[in-house]
Amino acid sequence: MENQITLIGETDFRNQKRRFGIKPSDRQRHIYVVGKTGTGKTTLLENMAKQDIQSGLGLAIVDPHGEFAEKMIDFVPSSRVNDVIYFNPADTEYPIAFNVMEKVDAEHRH
Repeated sequence: MENQITLIGETDFRNQKRRFGIKPSDRQRHIYVVGKTGTGKTTLLENMAKQDIQSGLGLAIVDPHGEFAEKMIDFVPSSRVNDVIYFNPADTEYPIAFNVMEKVDAEHRH
């Protein structure tokens, strides 16, 4: 798996093409994506998420606007639809309940 990468792009230097990207070991750390509007931040994150989905990996998307998360749902294969947990905290019509103590035994609750 270490030889695999999350593909970012391909170079063509002196007629020699090389793929480059992020190693799985580096993906285990935080990734900070910054840049001006229109420089490809969202496209990079979309491509990373698509590759994770296609590889059968899990991922979490926190999207303050909602468009990115909704777009990514379209890339989930039908065999994995039941693995998706999608919630929108702003959706008052279908609010979600989250009990952080649900799986904690009563004797361990403070």
